[in-house]
Amino acid sequence: MRDDIIQSRKYNPQIAGDELSLKISSYSKTARYLAGRLQGKGATVCELCCGVGVSLVELAVSFDKVIGVDNSQLVIDDCRANLEHAQITNYELILGNVSAKNVLQKIYADVVLYDIPYWSNHSGKVNPAKQNPNLGKLISNIRELITEDIVVYAPAHITYETIRNELGQCEYLEVWLNSKHDRNFIFLGSLIQTIGETKIELND
Repeated sequence: MRDDIIQSRKYNPQIAGDELSLKISSYSKTARYLAGRLQGKGATVCELCCGVGVSLVELAVSFDKVIGVDNSQLVIDDCRANLEHAQITNYELILGNVSAKNVLQKIYADVVLYDIPYWSNHSGKVNPAKQNPNLGKLISNIRELITEDIVVYAPAHITYETIRNELGQCEYLEVWLNSKHDRNFIFLGSLIQTIGETKIELND
């Protein structure tokens, strides 16, 4: 029965953790775009709430080192499995709460990515995760302790006005996959190319 359910969700069996119903395929496409855009922006990139590491696999091509942080040991284990399956060795994984300053103080990176946690399964249902860190406070801590150059992955339902009011000047890039608004990338610091709302269409 479990195998039938997993197959019906069309998960990728090559990616550890995808049986959790995460829509992994869209992460690969958007992370590939992001890796290209961030090329030359520094030696080390860190992803907070890295999940099972799909973005890190793509980003490892553009950076000398990738760092992943998550508060779940199970997720960290799956992330390590995916990185090693992709024959990536230039990585570091940290188990910890991204809201905690003592965790952020361990990180040395040129660019920080933060993936706002939310649940999106293969049926297309999206539920914002509860108990997410306050976005404004987290970004302030990242700026203070690590870097000004930040990318926030935001669900499609979070508007430009909401982000601008909370974070100030930014580039709000709508990411569309096959004519569907999939998510937003919020660029801060020197990563901003155009202030305000922009859009990109990525197709299979």
